[in-house]
Amino acid sequence: MLPISVCIIAKNEENRIEKCLTSIKPFGFEIIVVDTGSVDKTKEIAGKYADKVLDFEWCDDFSAARNFSLRAATNNWIFMLDCDEYIKTIDIEELTWFRKHLADSVGSVSRENIVTENGIATINNIDNTERFFDKRLYHYTGMIHEQLTPIRSKDFSAYLLKTTILHTGYDMSDKERTAKYERNLTLLQKQLTTDPENPYLYYQLGKTCEIIEDFSRACEYYSKGLSYDLDPELAYVQAMVVSYGNALLYTGQQETALGFESIYDAFSPSADFIYLMGNIYKQNQMYEQAIEQYQRAIGVPLCKQAGANSFLPIYQMGEICEILGDISTAITCYKQCGDFEPAKKKIEELA
Repeated sequence: MLPISVCIIAKNEENRIEKCLTSIKPFGFEIIVVDTGSVDKTKEIAGKYADKVLDFEWCDDFSAARNFSLRAATNNWIFMLDCDEYIKTIDIEELTWFRKHLADSVGSVSRENIVTENGIATINNIDNTERFFDKRLYHYTGMIHEQLTPIRSKDFSAYLLKTTILHTGYDMSDKERTAKYERNLTLLQKQLTTDPENPYLYYQLGKTCEIIEDFSRACEYYSKGLSYDLDPELAYVQAMVVSYGNALLYTGQQETALGFESIYDAFSPSADFIYLMGNIYKQNQMYEQAIEQYQRAIGVPLCKQAGANSFLPIYQMGEICEILGDISTAITCYKQCGDFEPAKKKIEELA
């Protein structure tokens, strides 16, 4: 058995946990499942694959549950996984090398977020998340949207591994989504009372409001989070800027969003931000500037939102051409969008 423990916390995940566990079982890791109060068959299914299935009394604190799983692990090196995730690719040799040569650091993995559109599972976006670490040096903090935190120091280095996981947690019914994110909102607001100057909390509060379609409140939280002196290279800061811009556009505040011109240099390495600027200019009817941004976004390698560096800006250019009466060029743009369903519908309508 490899000296690595996979730690998973679970509650009422009978429909997902087996796919998660079967994806990790063949690699020879110790598997720890900590159940936080399931009333379905989660524990029964976990028992078929895990080395330990343990109970943890839920206390409205995800970090407490995760840290309990770390203490239960036989090995010092931990790979953290969730029930709604499963392994797509993993490089065992790289993990072994990492343990030997980057022992003080953290390994991040690529996570492809899957949603079902028109009955087809598609990648909505890709993010990087810190999952591989030595439990003697790191633990979790925060009641919800918990963060991996050094035990003794403040800073740490994270390196992107070749490992990729698929995440289906966003692929749920409207009822499930509302229940989940209302719970998250309650826990985040509870944590905010004890940590009111944490910009990451404001980002997560904004994101939660956005998911339950309370975009006005999302804008308030994002604005508060971005009022702090933040490092623009942090992934969550980049995500917060783009989310704030989108929320402003959704609530008709496109003129306010033009203020993002002042932060262009700091965030323009990302196709997501460049594409956002195109949308801001488009909603302000500044079509020439919008097209310039869309053309610039195409092919930019740093991209989280699926299509932000390819078919999405091309589609938006098609819409601008259509607005300006250039139907022929609009159709050409839509045809370049491949299987993007809105573009296919546009071609049918214009034909």
